[in-house]
Amino acid sequence: MLEEEVLCAANVSTVGKEQYLALIQEDPTVTIDTSTAGKTSIKFGKGSVTVSIGTAQIPIEIGKIDFKVLDAPTPFLLYLADMDRLKVYFNNTTDKLVQGNVRIPVIRK
Repeated sequence: MLEEEVLCAANVSTVGKEQYLALIQEDPTVTIDTSTAGKTSIKFGKGSVTVSIGTAQIPIEIGKIDFKVLDAPTPFLLYLADMDRLKVYFNNTTDKLVQGNVRIPVIRK
């Protein structure tokens, strides 16, 4: 049996299934590794626990990020440890992710 780890959403990069499906319409090379399904459980605040249905490694301008895919209405959420690993920070005055000379606009909603 797989060991399950319950994390708050802030401890792992996550994405909802619908957002993942929208992404693969634009980039069908992104796949989901279902062998990791159930290995991670995420809890949003005081809400109920949501179990991952897999992991998608998504390449973006700042590097590759492993997102736990959830069967929940969740946008792409980038974990701080991934930002630290990739040496990127969020400039909240310009709404951009910054990594060296790379600047990636972030849209707030």
